[in-house]
Amino acid sequence: MSEKNELTNTPIKSKKKISKLTGFFYILIIFIASLLLIALAFVYTGLKNDATSSAQSNNPNLSDSTDTNKSSFYFKLLNPFAEKQNATDSRVDSSLETGQLSSDEFQPPMKTFIDEKELSLDFNEELFDTISSGTNIDTGHSTFDKDVIYIYQSHSREAFLPYLKNVVEPEEAFHSKANVTLVGKMLGKALERRGIGTTVNSSDIVQELDSRGMDYGSSYFVSGEQVKAAIQDNPNLEIFIDIHRDSLRKDSTTVNVNGSDYARLLFIVGTGHKEFEKNLSFAKELQLQLETQYPNLSKGILEKDKSQGNGVYNQDLAANAVIIEIGGVDNTVEELYLTVEAFADVLSTNYWHK
Repeated sequence: MSEKNELTNTPIKSKKKISKLTGFFYILIIFIASLLLIALAFVYTGLKNDATSSAQSNNPNLSDSTDTNKSSFYFKLLNPFAEKQNATDSRVDSSLETGQLSSDEFQPPMKTFIDEKELSLDFNEELFDTISSGTNIDTGHSTFDKDVIYIYQSHSREAFLPYLKNVVEPEEAFHSKANVTLVGKMLGKALERRGIGTTVNSSDIVQELDSRGMDYGSSYFVSGEQVKAAIQDNPNLEIFIDIHRDSLRKDSTTVNVNGSDYARLLFIVGTGHKEFEKNLSFAKELQLQLETQYPNLSKGILEKDKSQGNGVYNQDLAANAVIIEIGGVDNTVEELYLTVEAFADVLSTNYWHK
């Protein structure tokens, strides 16, 4: 009888052992599955972060808005009146960071630039000449008969809406006369009055492009040819300034200083060449001096590589070369003039005391 019971109990014990092993394996499988799920979650998070980083590197606007520590702008380097900056001014900086198309990225058909718009009654080329014809300013210095600064305008037909009749859209603000070449002439006169010999090249780049069958994207190539020729003709040239105007509207390109409206400035440095740090250093010097003498007048420095436009802007031709956007499509000659005079003060100070 006991022998039979012993035989009967043996398979029962075996079943219990198998049941325990099965339970252990189930627990082990669940544990491993949990580890795999956790690992997959980490991998997914990593891939998502990589995708975000890649998107930021390919989209400068996204990068600027999500990582201000790595921003290409050098805002408020020295700004004792920062608390006084009004709401309009604060929108200026955010408008840059949200990213509107810069002029070198805007590439419409050549017809857009060649078709002449009617000028408004407010435009008078003599007004630009008269307002900038002031008395000489004694700086105690002079370059005498040497021209050391070269001013030009790669996008020579960038115009101002107040002087164009029935034109309201920024992308249509182009004209052969009411354009940034007049601002370049104003700056040249302002520097000459401060004893600094200046060459102003007012060439119509658009006309040159059209005559050679080239598109708007070749603007910097053509202006670069002229810069190279100028350097060859005059080895005394030290500073090269390419004047542009912004495509943003007036609330983003104007600041009130002591009751007067000024057109705001923006420096652009191309990082698409090996020596760009020299250009950046020059722009930083001017930006710092502007913030010292005229707080909030400048919006800062924008660095642009070849994925964001031309990326070089002829700045590889000289260490002291920079693009300066003076005002925008809605600014008037009076606002432009005040800014030109302020910038001439800063540039002459930089030149004489560097």
